[in-house]
Order: sequence, then structure tokens, then C-alpha cells
Amino acid sequence: MSVNIHGKEYITVAERLNEAREDIQSIITEVVPDGGLVVVRATVTTKKGVFTGISAANPSKAIEKQSPYEVAETSAVGRALGFAGYGAVDSIATADEMVKSGATQEEEEKPSEFRVCSVHTDENLEPSVMKQGKSKSTGKEYWYHLVNSKYCFGSGIKE
Repeated sequence: MSVNIHGKEYITVAERLNEAREDIQSIITEVVPDGGLVVVRATVTTKKGVFTGISAANPSKAIEKQSPYEVAETSAVGRALGFAGYGAVDSIATADEMVKSGATQEEEEKPSEFRVCSVHTDENLEPSVMKQGKSKSTGKEYWYHLVNSKYCFGSGIKE
């Protein structure tokens, strides 16, 4: 079951785990050194292949300050499962991450620049509209869209 947050559908990590339970072969998590931040990488092996997800705890949020490893680990596992195609509805982000991020209605309603992927758009197809993202580690903005649950940054699919 999905959760509607500001008009988009998100799946919880628990639901992704439930959906993938027959296919999961292993889940390995590790803390990644990052200058004092709690960053966790999850590697999930399923019948579909090997997928990774990374998440960092935000120490300014109460629950993440109290349990940073647990929160980052749960989010990282959820992202890896999303990349594997489990529970990806409108986004790789899970309902848990959206609540954790504290995304507001105002942030999502801000007008943004419009871009279309030149690789996945031609005269016979509908344009592939790209979304804008921002790197948590570098703060740089980027444009992307999903093609068969894989990211394309306008220059083809990145594995």
C-alpha cells in the first residue's frame, strides 16, 4: 500500500521488504566514513541482481540524532530495494524518507525549470520530462528521470 505525500505516492521500507521477501538473497549494510556524518550503504542481492542504496542521518532531526545508524540503515535498505524495482511508484524515495526529510507542501509547489531528456525523446514518443534533484553531499543540482527503474541524467542510463 502506498502513502500519499503532497500528491505523490510513496511506499514504506517495510512494504518494499515485504514485496521483495521471496527474491532477497542477502542484505548487507555498512557504515561509510564521511567526516563525522552517519552514512550507511546497503547492498541488497536479489534474484534480479545486486543493488545499493546510501543514506545519511540528519543530526538536526530529533529521531535521527537519537538513532542515526538505525534511521540511515533503514533508508539505505529502502533505496536499494527501490533501485531493484520494489515499491518504486513515483520515486525511489520511500514514504519513510519523505517523512524524515520534512519536505513541505511549499517546497514541492515551487515553480521549477522544465527539461526534457533528449536521449529518451523522439518525434514518435512523448517527451521524457526530467525532475530536478540536489546532491546531499555536494549541494549541486542535477536533472534526472527514470527509465525501467534506472536513472538517466539526460545522457543515457547510469548503472
